[in-house]
Amino acid sequence: MAGNFLISIFWLIRPQNIFIIVATMFGVGYHLSFNNPIVNINKLDFALFLLSTILIAGAGNMINDYFDVKADRINKPQKLIITKYVKKRWAIILHWSFNFSALIISIYLSSKYSTFWYVFINLLAINALWFYSVYFKKKIFLGNAVIAILTGFVPLLALSFFVFSKDSGIYDQYAGHWYENPSFHIIYLLAFFAMMQNLAREICKDITDIPGDRKIFVKSIPMKYGLKMTKRIIGMILITQIVCLITFTELFNFWLEDWAFYILLIALSLNIFIIILMANNELFLKFSQALLKLSMLIGLSALFI
Repeated sequence: MAGNFLISIFWLIRPQNIFIIVATMFGVGYHLSFNNPIVNINKLDFALFLLSTILIAGAGNMINDYFDVKADRINKPQKLIITKYVKKRWAIILHWSFNFSALIISIYLSSKYSTFWYVFINLLAINALWFYSVYFKKKIFLGNAVIAILTGFVPLLALSFFVFSKDSGIYDQYAGHWYENPSFHIIYLLAFFAMMQNLAREICKDITDIPGDRKIFVKSIPMKYGLKMTKRIIGMILITQIVCLITFTELFNFWLEDWAFYILLIALSLNIFIIILMANNELFLKFSQALLKLSMLIGLSALFI
């Protein structure tokens, strides 16, 4: 019985999303440490920071499913966990336990590194995910934007740990300036593309979630503007990323010397396939979300080059 409960909790926190968060933050740490021999951080503290992020993300997934029970019974009854395997009160208890644990970690880190940043960003994320589940997701585009921004912020969140660790080597406290290195640009670029790819993916999900969303009074882009206009919006987001990649690499002149450019180009080339699939509604709805997630994973591998 206890084993089934723990397995249900494991799937409730959406391990595939947690894996992406872990891989992203670990990838940023690897990228900065590998490319900059002078960089040195407290690995235990970084692990605690990563754990607090995982706890908040897991809690956010729980509370989202808690408020989505009615919609999930229609949209994905085979994946319904709350009320079917986990009682609603346990979901709430675990949600607050996860968030409280993450907050304790942030208090420790803020105290050790003499900054309010860790407490502030964790409180911001906790509240953003709560209000997303209760309010934001029911408003047209607002819910999509909130999740996209939070996703895009993950690489920057990992980078912030190095920034606030004064002995990491990224910040020269005597010279008073940030340690300059072109390899840092890939983190900002990845953050932007993670945000945009996830924005497109969230809008794609809204298309398939229309029946259940009506049940909980969600107003989404597909419901308001229809499938044709929604696909145009997704297409503009995908094309914008390719244009931005070329523009960014021209501005910082690293595309001929950094393999990360080519990896991101391969990742974003999948956007072309998605645009082609738009001509066939059935294929588009079936494969677009998977291709967007695959694109994000390929782009993530750029941090390990």
